[in-house]
Amino acid sequence: MRSKFCVLVLALCVGVAIYPWVAGATTLDISDQNSRITFKGEHAGMAFSGTFEEWQSRLILPPSKSPSIEAVFELASAKTGDWTYDSTLPEEDWFNIEKHPKGKFQATDITSNAAGFHVKGELTLKGIGQPVEFQLIGDAERGFKATIVVDRLAHKIGYESDPNAEWVSQEIVLDLIINHP
Repeated sequence: MRSKFCVLVLALCVGVAIYPWVAGATTLDISDQNSRITFKGEHAGMAFSGTFEEWQSRLILPPSKSPSIEAVFELASAKTGDWTYDSTLPEEDWFNIEKHPKGKFQATDITSNAAGFHVKGELTLKGIGQPVEFQLIGDAERGFKATIVVDRLAHKIGYESDPNAEWVSQEIVLDLIINHP
């Protein structure tokens, strides 16, 4: 009887120890307070870069049965440190923050792999959703990083003033650094 009890206690202890790994999800609430989203491209052959200063996201990662990533960012918070760019980005041709103050990302598929997670989803800017996919590299203990390439013309960003990407690069690169909260 005593050995059955010991086996039961041992099984319960092992079950409690591995339960978060087997059944639980890694859930991270991140924001501009503990992580960052930067962007970069070229204008007239010169590199520019900036950051989104206000955003938040929730990541629920595998092994959850319902993994998800949702992010919302204030487009008016995009800052480059250059007055010309910072005053132009909110305008109607670029982000049109009066009509579309927020950008959004919603994952549609998240799968585990050796480097972290492969993520597919939809990025919505100026009310236009476009598919994107990227590799979320790292883990919840050390943090994650990702690079996302955005076709600005597909979102009609700068479409009136530069529809052929002659002045501003068509592909804008977003870099995401998620620090362990």
